[in-house]
Amino acid sequence: MSKNRKKGRSRDEEPAEAKGQDKGPDQSKLPKSQAAAPKPAPKPRPKSAAERKKDQIDGITKTVYPAVLGVLAGFACYYAPATTINQLPWHFVLLVVLAATYFIQKVTYPFLKIDVAGFKGKDWFYVEFMAFDLWLVTWTLLLN
Repeated sequence: MSKNRKKGRSRDEEPAEAKGQDKGPDQSKLPKSQAAAPKPAPKPRPKSAAERKKDQIDGITKTVYPAVLGVLAGFACYYAPATTINQLPWHFVLLVVLAATYFIQKVTYPFLKIDVAGFKGKDWFYVEFMAFDLWLVTWTLLLN
């Protein structure tokens, strides 16, 4: 007779330690007050009025600046020599506009007192979408 059968287990069943399960107390037997309730996340420190005002100004700057860059890029594409823009594939023009607005923003945001190191992917996507969208809208309106 095998060892697994002596212990009351089948051959395919592994002990709880091997499965990585913890041999903690059975949660169903504990009173509701002692059951593993999720710990609430620590409350963030409330911001002062000056911090809220700075965040609001930064948010407006992060919206207006890429919008202005996009409009300028739209005018630049419209007033560029037609032979230059017409000879380039559309996806190349798109990538050049995206790269140019990205690098311009990355370099000029510190002068606007905006922390670029704190930008995450979502933030860069937001500002680049603003620049791209307004470039495309401006250029399309000027072409019509």
